[in-house]
Amino acid sequence: MNPFFDTAPDHRKNGSYRWEQPAGRDDVIGMGTADLDYCCPECVKEACLAIAQENAYNYRKKPDSYFQIVTDWYRRKYGLLAEKEWLSNVPSTIGAIRIALSALTRPGDAVIMQSPFFGPLPRAVESAGCRLVENPMIRQDGVYALDFADFEQKLRDEKPSVFLLVNPHNPTGRVFSQKELERLVALCEQYDVKIISDEVHGLIIYPGKKHIPVLAVSSAARRLSVQVMSMSKGFNLMSLPHAIVAVADPVLRAAWNDEVIPYSFGYATNPFSMAAAAKVMDGSADQWLSDLTDYLKENRDLAVSFLQNEVPGMRATVPEGSFLLWIDCSELGLENPAEFLLEKAGVSVNDGAEFGNAYGQFIRMNFALTRQNLQTALDRIKKAVAAR
Repeated sequence: MNPFFDTAPDHRKNGSYRWEQPAGRDDVIGMGTADLDYCCPECVKEACLAIAQENAYNYRKKPDSYFQIVTDWYRRKYGLLAEKEWLSNVPSTIGAIRIALSALTRPGDAVIMQSPFFGPLPRAVESAGCRLVENPMIRQDGVYALDFADFEQKLRDEKPSVFLLVNPHNPTGRVFSQKELERLVALCEQYDVKIISDEVHGLIIYPGKKHIPVLAVSSAARRLSVQVMSMSKGFNLMSLPHAIVAVADPVLRAAWNDEVIPYSFGYATNPFSMAAAAKVMDGSADQWLSDLTDYLKENRDLAVSFLQNEVPGMRATVPEGSFLLWIDCSELGLENPAEFLLEKAGVSVNDGAEFGNAYGQFIRMNFALTRQNLQTALDRIKKAVAAR
């Protein structure tokens, strides 16, 4: 285990959303918003310092070396032979998804996605003038599976224009297999449905699983898909936002370009964001990411085991990717589990109701904390639940 991750800045003092303290308190442990507590790789700081020392931040063209780093990274990580022409950048993944919705839908169209779902995504669907069609995942023995029968029925009956795929899935942490992705793509091809694939959590994948970008699934997937990825979740670059959008199909790419070019992201790119993303993609931070994944796996296993043995009324789904636990608290008999944990345990988590109306008895918990802070939070939760 790399001891680097046993220390972290005091995020109560740097404006962190996750560590923001409620009025009258200064002891709350932040386990909500999906970012990391740890310092970035040293190579990120060095890349940003080099940009800062230039002391001139004019409009900048992305150099060919940047695109070479990105295409090399796709090939090295996933065996995906991406081309420079496929690539563009948007400052945020949600922004990229919203623009892709404008490119691929018309007001009134349906958009289908699996539930539970990350709250900003249905809001993006709504803001595009579209209606959301839910494809609830099936929960069996604490594991979430895709409901293909329901998915196909809704493709047939609701006639959505777009399938909004989230892989790895947020909040359940499922990492979809090649077989699952091929089946989803085949159904989308059959019913003429385009795919927007949100892969922002694709860097943190635990042993036994593999992230497969949608453009690497099949030739059909390349014809149908807009792929959105980012280095932010894996390297704690959330305040240096830099989404990488890849569109292989020329017709889809033309539709995407029609929507994105007016924003002028092509030459108004934040140079710090671009430098940080390029540096972690060129191989400089590979060992750091491997060490981080090992540390997070230990955190995951600690949290799941602790809740199972010490707080049996909280049933956690074991994530295959990401650093988020999706926890069913229905056996505790609480009106609002998230509010209870904040008030009684001094632990802030995401309310499950943010992920769909059916999930008010769930919480989403971020375990990307130092081991000490994670254990303290778990001990507080145990004490609060026992005293309820």
